[in-house]
Amino acid sequence: MIKEKSCGAVIFRKHQNSYQFMIIQQRFGLHFGFPKGHVEANENELMTAKREVKEEVGLDIKIFEHLRDVTHYSPRPSVSKEVVYFLAEATSDEVKLQEDEVDLALWVDQEEVLNKLTYETDRNIFKNLLEKANIHG
Repeated sequence: MIKEKSCGAVIFRKHQNSYQFMIIQQRFGLHFGFPKGHVEANENELMTAKREVKEEVGLDIKIFEHLRDVTHYSPRPSVSKEVVYFLAEATSDEVKLQEDEVDLALWVDQEEVLNKLTYETDRNIFKNLLEKANIHG
């Protein structure tokens, strides 16, 4: 069994009196999810999440280390994948897409996140992190 590990972030920003969350549509697969990518040599989970967010959508983020959730799945036969997501706040505004990997990045409200996410596991991660952070709407 081949083991893979990726890290990413559920990113939020305060917008007027509510929260908005970033979701992305991958170029290949056309599903909606959150920015994430493979852990590289000599990186820890936080370094990977920050790097992947910066590469995929150009944002700087503040990661809340204690607000993390993990999912496991098999993307291909004989491959086991672990994905760690952190809750993070955007500390920059300018979105710059990594065009060879990401087609679209959207800031949406909590309800729209749940409607647009492709996978139930991502919806569960999102709900779990918001519950842990006591974020509503």
